[in-house]
Amino acid sequence: MSEQTPTTSDQHILITHVFDAPRERVFRAWTDPDALAAWYGPAHVETPRERIRIDLRVGGRYELTMLMPGGGEFAIGYEVVELVEPELLVLRSDPMPEMGMHEPTVLRLEFHDHGPKTRMTLSDGPYPAHGRGGAEAGWTAAFEKLEAQLAE
Repeated sequence: MSEQTPTTSDQHILITHVFDAPRERVFRAWTDPDALAAWYGPAHVETPRERIRIDLRVGGRYELTMLMPGGGEFAIGYEVVELVEPELLVLRSDPMPEMGMHEPTVLRLEFHDHGPKTRMTLSDGPYPAHGRGGAEAGWTAAFEKLEAQLAE
């Protein structure tokens, strides 16, 4: 069971989602490479374990490569800028000029106890106008996969 509320500004995404799992487990789904490989990315996209590297400390790197249907790859790199386990994870992306993103985005994940569940708030941006909708759709689809993975 989940609730999800997406909100967008001109350049930022804000999604609140309630997962039917304890906060520590939802946080681990973001920070353990084996758990991340099980759900990260929209439907029909794979993120193989061997293509994930996480150095979970402030100043560390968080890198992954998604494999797209038809053989394309999409690599994302972040620097860990804030970390309070299991409450907060803030990542600053590398610029992706090939995607029209010449400036970094900041992905902020807040994890709150919600009874036996977890309320997670994701904020991400700034995105260029052409990229925000795709990013929001991607996060929404990925959270469906995460919800299923947490139910196992």
